[in-house]
Amino acid sequence: MMSTDADKIPGEIIEDRIIEPSGHCAREVREGEVFRIVDIEGQQVMDFLAFNLNDLDERLSPENTLNLNKQIYPKVGYTLFSDKAGKLMTIVADTCGTHDMLAGACSRYTNEYRYDVPGTANCRDNFVAALEPWGLAWKDIPYNMNVFMNCPIQADGTFSIETPKSRAGDYIDFRADMDVLVAGSNCPQVLNPCNSGNLKPLRVVHYRPG
Repeated sequence: MMSTDADKIPGEIIEDRIIEPSGHCAREVREGEVFRIVDIEGQQVMDFLAFNLNDLDERLSPENTLNLNKQIYPKVGYTLFSDKAGKLMTIVADTCGTHDMLAGACSRYTNEYRYDVPGTANCRDNFVAALEPWGLAWKDIPYNMNVFMNCPIQADGTFSIETPKSRAGDYIDFRADMDVLVAGSNCPQVLNPCNSGNLKPLRVVHYRPG
């Protein structure tokens, strides 16, 4: 496999793993450590969540994140805020530049409503499976950030789900601003262009900066 910039980890690697198509992960990340998400083949979305590790009732709030950053589209320097306006994580590197804070996670219910297909694999159930060891259940899952997801906003205020712009080797780094529990769903959506119609693996790297 050709080496890319995503292989250049500026610090001590704590965990480096592949998330299979439709898979999921969860990880405790301490303040100052970094969680990297790598799009190995390109055009694959990861739904992403963060919680205050010391108070799991405090969790990512897209509403606060949008309001307090005064910016719809995540970019370097963008902070993920909690429902208590706590700083959870900050984007410190990003080679893609196109991500989403609006669309949320697919669920079996929204998939059936939108596409009339019951019982589909979905990100909400993936989050539940990933976070079960920490005692979190379906009702504990908040709305999330969609890494590498392309949801442009139109002039009339509508938005759409389009093919991702991420290319093979693109990555994004989140620095923990407090001790956090992170969770990711390698999005299994095939009923819209979210993953360009082809489910692919992702890579996650948890590291301590040098």
